Amino acid sequence: MNDSALDYQRLLTDAIHKQMIILGTQITLTKARNVPGLTITNDGNVTGISPNPQNDVTLFLEQFRDISSPLVKKTMQPLLSAVTAAPTPPPQEKYENDNQKIT
Repeated sequence: MNDSALDYQRLLTDAIHKQMIILGTQITLTKARNVPGLTITNDGNVTGISPNPQNDVTLFLEQFRDISSPLVKKTMQPLLSAVTAAPTPPPQEKYENDNQKIT
């Protein structure tokens, strides 16, 4: 397993543990185990992940979206941030000589 997959595995394990505190073990494990690419132990550790971990994360987030409260969404933020692209910086204005803006 490559480093990226291990990072996703750790993020998912952390998210599952947080959800277990908020939603309870039974609900969390039931929802998380609906993701076909994941293997999850009874204590919430992700021990297996598919070759496409980004897809696993997306499916995982979808499992909890419908039952999410603002607090649950907050606990998922690190995981969500890991799979979303960084925002593109705004275009820089161009200037001619003597700092005159080109229009």
